[in-house]
Amino acid sequence: MEIKLKEKYDFYGIPGDENSSSYETVSLPVKLNDNSTIICRIKKGESLVNGEIYHFTGTGDIFKNRLFIFINSYTKIDDMDLPMNDKKAIFDSFSNEIIIDTVSYLNEIKETVDHLENPIIKAITQDIFSRFESLFEVYPAATRFHHAYRFGLLYHTGNMLRMGKAIVHIYGHMNEDLVYAGIILHDILKTKEINQTSGDYTIPGKLLGHITMGTGEIMKTASRLGFEGSDEAILLEHIILSHHEEPIYGSPKHPQIIEALVVHLTDMCDAKIEPTIEALRKVDMLEFTDPIFVNDKERYLKHKLSK
Repeated sequence: MEIKLKEKYDFYGIPGDENSSSYETVSLPVKLNDNSTIICRIKKGESLVNGEIYHFTGTGDIFKNRLFIFINSYTKIDDMDLPMNDKKAIFDSFSNEIIIDTVSYLNEIKETVDHLENPIIKAITQDIFSRFESLFEVYPAATRFHHAYRFGLLYHTGNMLRMGKAIVHIYGHMNEDLVYAGIILHDILKTKEINQTSGDYTIPGKLLGHITMGTGEIMKTASRLGFEGSDEAILLEHIILSHHEEPIYGSPKHPQIIEALVVHLTDMCDAKIEPTIEALRKVDMLEFTDPIFVNDKERYLKHKLSK
């Protein structure tokens, strides 16, 4: 970006560390989506988070014979009232992450919730999803091993839902409302387990985890809606409790209903396949990937028939 004196600027960027200064303004490097960096100045004491994308407005100015942009205003993109697809396009412009059709995924999940037939399952699922939707849309699905990027939770859940619908269609001997609601709700408390800014686990995430918090959310919601102790609430709670299958992974119960088994299997399937595809994208033909943790640290070959 060419900086001109007194010219107005309106742009998105990722701030770096402020330089210490005895002046009322400090120097601030800002990375643009073309990987270039411009030098800005901002009032001392402003709090910007490294690694987050902001919308900036500013004016070209001179300080110590050097042109820079003086920042007049800034807003973190997550706090902007933009359509989700517009936000996604901005995020994608700053990264090489997998491209996700977020609108299609979100619409399919919402339509599935709207078409649940069991009134208790529908009421509980609608209530929880509506309260967490704004975070669910943009959150990662994990901190490291699968879908650990913005929109990852939406992408992971959407993939599972599509697999779940295929399984219901093939086999048919199960309650599809429990399968779909279980998939939609199984990881929704990742929004409290993971710190969106740092990507680390929160204190409740470390002490309780999304499985415990998710089960508790269903219990509280069912009680508030007058469905406490209902078969539907208990079965949904069991699905959330058992979806990791093993205590070592946070599940105190194994799946003991077929719908819980389907939720577990679709969860494992997407958590293993997607990271493998991501790893293969990073290597050239006839090269092996780095060890893939979710696949027992095996290295996978990008063979000549690979897409």
